[in-house]
Amino acid sequence: MYRAWLSKSFSLLIIFILGLTSLMRAVPVRTVAANQEDEEPAQTCTEIGPSSLGASALSDRVWKGKEVLRVRFLSGSDYLQSKVRDYAQIWTKYAHIRFEFNDDGPSDLRVSFVHNGRSWSYIGNSAENVDKKKATMNFGWFDEKTTEVEFRRAILHEFGHALGLVHEHQSPKAAISWKKQYLYQYYAKAPFEWNQNVVRDNIIDKYATTRTQYSSYDPYSIMHYPIPAAFTTNGYSVGLNTDLSAKDKEFVSKLYP
Repeated sequence: MYRAWLSKSFSLLIIFILGLTSLMRAVPVRTVAANQEDEEPAQTCTEIGPSSLGASALSDRVWKGKEVLRVRFLSGSDYLQSKVRDYAQIWTKYAHIRFEFNDDGPSDLRVSFVHNGRSWSYIGNSAENVDKKKATMNFGWFDEKTTEVEFRRAILHEFGHALGLVHEHQSPKAAISWKKQYLYQYYAKAPFEWNQNVVRDNIIDKYATTRTQYSSYDPYSIMHYPIPAAFTTNGYSVGLNTDLSAKDKEFVSKLYP
């Protein structure tokens, strides 16, 4: 009798484990947000360039035939400039292109540090159309107290744009269910003060497949905005990415072979 009871108990345990395993497989996995619903998301940038409407890149904005991009600083302390030099070069470990920093002479990219809470960059070779005395990239919240993690995150993100990469959450492969009206209201407030067109261009609208080179959607990409659960209809969220993902490295190596 004892053996029969033990055998039955063991069978029930196996059934329970199998049922639990199936349930776990059925539950969709989502990235845990670094920011809780009642917290402010990380500061975000505005990409500037012709609008098309994973790592993803605008096909016509990739620098063609260039192995060196010349970079000049328009402002900023020696300390801030040194951080940009150090972290921007991380991209060059994986892309066959390098950044050459100089104080004068011709330049492809120009960096400013206008402290207005807004960071932005022109996308890829869009920078060629900018007045040579004006910035093509700005870091709007850097100061002497900025953490190394934030320096790395923001510099890699903006220089990703400079290489032609666009926001990963707008990849043709992304399927994010946005709370559009919530986003319009949220980003209308300071420090963003974005109108609905800017919100659509930088968050909601996907890039057309005919205009982009893209891999599979990568929620870990340095080019992805952090997304609090409050921004989506189904609670999907993405944390604060602070370094290049494996797909970022692979993608940029193919973009600049």
